[in-house]
Amino acid sequence: NEYKSYLSTRIIYTPMVDILLSNAEIQYILESVNEGYRIDGRTCDDYRQLEIETRNLPNTNGSARCRVGKTEVIVGVKTEVVDVDLHRPNMGKINITVDCSATASPQFVGKGSQDKEQEILSLLNLLYNSTEVLDLEKLCIVKGESCWALNIDVLFVQMGGNIYDAASFALKAALYSTTIPEVTVSGEGIEMELAISDDPYHVWKLDISSCPVCVTLYQIGQSYAVDVTEEEEECSRGFLHVGVLPNGDVSAMEKSGAGNLDPHMLLQMVESGVNIGAELHRQLEKLLSSEGRTVTL
Repeated sequence: NEYKSYLSTRIIYTPMVDILLSNAEIQYILESVNEGYRIDGRTCDDYRQLEIETRNLPNTNGSARCRVGKTEVIVGVKTEVVDVDLHRPNMGKINITVDCSATASPQFVGKGSQDKEQEILSLLNLLYNSTEVLDLEKLCIVKGESCWALNIDVLFVQMGGNIYDAASFALKAALYSTTIPEVTVSGEGIEMELAISDDPYHVWKLDISSCPVCVTLYQIGQSYAVDVTEEEEECSRGFLHVGVLPNGDVSAMEKSGAGNLDPHMLLQMVESGVNIGAELHRQLEKLLSSEGRTVTL
């Protein structure tokens, strides 16, 4: 009953990364995590160094680069005026695309990235499919006529584990830096005209106070860990995505991986995800207050 705040829950099955590890290496990782420590010295609840840089892409309304360990992702946000959807005549739109560069990992050469791109896209859409996350009504310019569309491009340039959380951090940071021009509406009907301001100071910013972050918890042996490396990810056959709002509520939950999660461990994983997510929000708020320069966590 404690977690009735879930907006959505899904189960999907996807293959893990293809990293060659010896039996001895796998056993060492499993035993280390079971003891509560990682091979790099972190505890199972610790994240690697996090770097965020905002407004780093020209010709965008907002952008961010996020680096977690060896994983690096860039997000750009471009706005455009479009027609509203008939079933949501008073709301704007969010369109997300995901691209995994072939240079990010050998597994993405050719068409190898398509499954992973779709998996990440599905997760981000799950996190942002609620009108409570972003005020889409504020993106409406003229009810039943026109609105702002946020076209969000997510590009992975390097893979080093924990790609899902990194994508959610970068997306939130990019939305934080996004500015939308003011629009003046004149006339009515077919004579209606929209004048979009080109004054860089005549803009408004999105309210991201309800935007979630993703905390992914990987079951490894008889325990679990967050922010895993590719080697640790290879030792896991099941993981749980927990979308956490700034107030600590759970917005979404998704089980992934080919293996099953220990039902006795599931509630503990969710509780850990909520606690870690709340702390991540506090730290991200500090990082984003330094918008425009690179900062580390």
